[in-house]
Amino acid sequence: MSSGDYSKLEAVYDPAARNYATAPYEATSPAGGRPMGPAAIRQTMEWLRDGMPDLNVEIEELVAEGDQVVAWVRVTGTPNGKTGPMPLAGARTDVQHAHRFSLRDGRITGHWAVRDDLLAMVQSGVITPPGRPAS
Repeated sequence: MSSGDYSKLEAVYDPAARNYATAPYEATSPAGGRPMGPAAIRQTMEWLRDGMPDLNVEIEELVAEGDQVVAWVRVTGTPNGKTGPMPLAGARTDVQHAHRFSLRDGRITGHWAVRDDLLAMVQSGVITPPGRPAS
């Protein structure tokens, strides 16, 4: 993801893989998920890197059990205004995500995620958080 190297996508993602995570800046994911085979994940990676050329995804923790893998990652980068509501503000975002993958025959077949899109939008200036009530 960080390097923009798409050469291993065929080996990592099953052609029938499904993404059950809500897309960035959307409220719901369709029943049954979205396609997430090599072509779809490449399109997503290109979209993300186009909107944040300095995108860096660092795995902080990786836990595997049976056919399930969970990755706790730190995602940093500077939005350039080309994707979603993230404006060209020069403000760097630094958020954490949890991603769960199901595997079959060594390839990803399913994906679920919990991302902190709200914090990313606050950091980039899309949203101004309300002040705390006086105590």
